[in-house]
Order: sequence, then structure tokens, then C-alpha cells
Amino acid sequence: MEEPLANPAALTPAQRRQEIAAILARGVLRLRNMAQASPGLGSSRTAEESAESRGNRLDDGPETSPHALAR
Repeated sequence: MEEPLANPAALTPAQRRQEIAAILARGVLRLRNMAQASPGLGSSRTAEESAESRGNRLDDGPETSPHALAR
């Protein structure tokens, strides 16, 4: 694993992008490892379960949403 840089404020834009890419890559690898270690926890929803859950939504859309913009 790479050593963190002493002063993040002194990073160039390219170094910042590299650091962000490294952080994201470690997260993706961790997520993949977790999924491989426990395959039963993955998303294995069937189409029927997805359709069933659509009926249980809290918000039906912009017509009934309290977050919709006033017209």
C-alpha cells in the first residue's frame, strides 16, 4: 500500500486524480472481495420481487411528491 502524502494541499491536479483513483480502486476491490466471501448477500432479486416492491414505494412520482417543484 502506498504511503499517504504529507500535505494534501500541495498536490497537483494530476496527483489529486491519482489519489482519488487509488481510493476508489481500493473500495471496488474491497467490495468485490466481500461479495466473493459471502455470495449469499449479493443482489439476487427476481423480477417478481422487484415488481412487488414497486407497489410499496413511498413516492409515486412528481404529481404527488412533496419535493416536486411548484408550478
